Amino acid sequence: MKKKIGYTLLVILLLILIGGFIGVQKFNSSLFKEKTNYLQYTSEAKPIHFDWAGDSIGGIYEPQAAMIIPLKIEGLSHRFYMQFDTGAYDSFIYGNDLKSLRAMGLDIKEVIKDDVRYVKNLDFMLDNNHIKASMIKIYPNYGHHFNKNDTISRIGIGTIGSDFMANRITAIDFKNQNIQLYNERPKWMSELTEFKPFDFAGRRFMLPVTLDNKDYDFLYDSGCSAFGLITIKSRFDKYTKESTKQINYDAKAWEGSIPIRSKTTEKLFNIGNANLKLKRVSYVDMYKVMQPLITPFTRVGGWLGNQPFNENTLILDTKNEEFIVIEK
Repeated sequence: MKKKIGYTLLVILLLILIGGFIGVQKFNSSLFKEKTNYLQYTSEAKPIHFDWAGDSIGGIYEPQAAMIIPLKIEGLSHRFYMQFDTGAYDSFIYGNDLKSLRAMGLDIKEVIKDDVRYVKNLDFMLDNNHIKASMIKIYPNYGHHFNKNDTISRIGIGTIGSDFMANRITAIDFKNQNIQLYNERPKWMSELTEFKPFDFAGRRFMLPVTLDNKDYDFLYDSGCSAFGLITIKSRFDKYTKESTKQINYDAKAWEGSIPIRSKTTEKLFNIGNANLKLKRVSYVDMYKVMQPLITPFTRVGGWLGNQPFNENTLILDTKNEEFIVIEK
């Protein structure tokens, strides 16, 4: 009987390990598979100012919950904006907002490619930068309904994703809250000698870092704006002090919320040519028992938010897949 129980437990363990391995392989394949980029646009050689948007997350106010860029459409006086989110591999205009724009008389045509809806052409201003874009993906059944009188509240009508940064050089000046896009490195940038390579597979910014003398690839996700590093529970315990107060809340996600546990920290890590403070370390309080078993087999060593950079400049060159951090 004991042998039968032992064999049964062994079989169950093997099935769990096999299932976990298959799940990890699917996760990696899905996250990093090459994705067709239909987005095309022209822009002016002007910096684009962004604002920090505050928000209450689980009753706790975060002053830098998102990076948002003011957006203007000719003929409308609404206070539109788009969120700057490097964790989204596509840019979107939200379906509900698109319906409202059409209801106010805008002739916005769309096309379908690979069973996905796209806005065919759209002219708008990001801050003071004139953008002429085609093939912006539509995110159906999401966003806001508004009318011509809703000109006071800010209205988020879409997301600027990493396809917007493909085949370009993007300089994000967090201290001065500016984003500058270049087709080629300007002279001042080409004189910088400490660019480091990174991986842009699947339009994911995988930045190499060193933390506690170990090398990882962190996925830079500006949509995790209020966070420093999101990692597994064991590393969270290692990088923070037990005496530091823990903050518990549910962070917003595309389709619901995610339980996050966070602490502030003075922990340093090396990224490219710079030594920065993590400032905040967090973990997802979901499947935390399985995380240490699965994480080593994924390509993502952690999810990196904006907080380590928010007084510095991060330059991401997707043409050459190189980056640099310019410290304040």
